[in-house]
Amino acid sequence: MPKPISTIGGANDATQSSIRSTQKPETVASTDGHNVYVMPIVHVTLPESAVNAGFWAVLVGAAALGAIDLPLAALIGTGVLIARHHR
Repeated sequence: MPKPISTIGGANDATQSSIRSTQKPETVASTDGHNVYVMPIVHVTLPESAVNAGFWAVLVGAAALGAIDLPLAALIGTGVLIARHHR
């Protein structure tokens, strides 16, 4: 039987593909993606609590600076609370 052609690292293509398929990407958190967000451009994982705190801080800051009106900020906040309600 002929010997398989090896690549630079010494392993054949089948071995390399099986190694690649069993390794988790670095952006997958230890919680298997539960309560964790991944920032799309920089590939950094953030806990859900940090994302929620950042959202509410930006919403309050935008209302305080006058970028959006207070009734609109209240509507956005209420909609988010209703949408994120877990039973």
